[in-house]
Amino acid sequence: MDVNGVALVVGAGSGIGLETALTFAERGARAVVFADQASDTASTGSAKSKSVVTSKDNETLAIAVDVRDRASVAAIVAEVKKRFGRLDYAVNSAGVPRQTEADTASVNEEEYEFLHDVNAKGILHCLQEEISAMRGQEPLYVKGRSGRRSVGPGSIINVTSLSAVTGSANSITYTASKFAARGIIKCAVLDNRSTGLRINEVCPGFTDTPMLRRGIEKQPDVGELIRKSMPLGRVATPEEIAHVIHFLASPGASFVNGQSLVVDSGVSVPVLS
Repeated sequence: MDVNGVALVVGAGSGIGLETALTFAERGARAVVFADQASDTASTGSAKSKSVVTSKDNETLAIAVDVRDRASVAAIVAEVKKRFGRLDYAVNSAGVPRQTEADTASVNEEEYEFLHDVNAKGILHCLQEEISAMRGQEPLYVKGRSGRRSVGPGSIINVTSLSAVTGSANSITYTASKFAARGIIKCAVLDNRSTGLRINEVCPGFTDTPMLRRGIEKQPDVGELIRKSMPLGRVATPEEIAHVIHFLASPGASFVNGQSLVVDSGVSVPVLS
């Protein structure tokens, strides 16, 4: 189902975040806010949306944000409310990969803190401000074959990783940050049981993003190993993950709340030998 409200995508400069913002524009959102760490990447994404928008009334906004700083997140959410009157859909997809490969005994604490600040605390800051903005809003309604129903005052989708549900060797800094993010998300769901807000999580597996490509450039043999490990024979495209995110935001998922949806080609399914 299409969306027709106001969407904020944090981390919309590239990869999954960019494709998600473009999908919202393509599926009828009244306004799409491209938020990224750098204003130029946010602006580039916003410019791309002009080729896919389907609503003649669609507006876009490009804005810089540092998710490590709650005041920065608060400022962009306030700007969204000021400009568009409400916030209906929020997607939190900003994240950074591990910087070094190290086992448990060799973890770099500075890297650990940096990844935690972006991947976990960043999710917390976004949730805090988005929830505050959405609480008390008039809910949106849709009309289905069963009649008119509320889809709630807002929907938040958090993008983590397959690493939020399973550990991997030599990756404590990244994996710990994603597990922490997942814990924050689950608590936010429980804290908002009576608000009508829907808060969900998407855990992508290997996806053809600039982040993955940079990693493969450093270790070319890893790319082939990843491909061979995929039950569907390839990694995901960012657009495929974006479609899942859009579904969770849309009225079609109006009874889906508190879920962690793993999108990984089936690689996480245990194999019995």
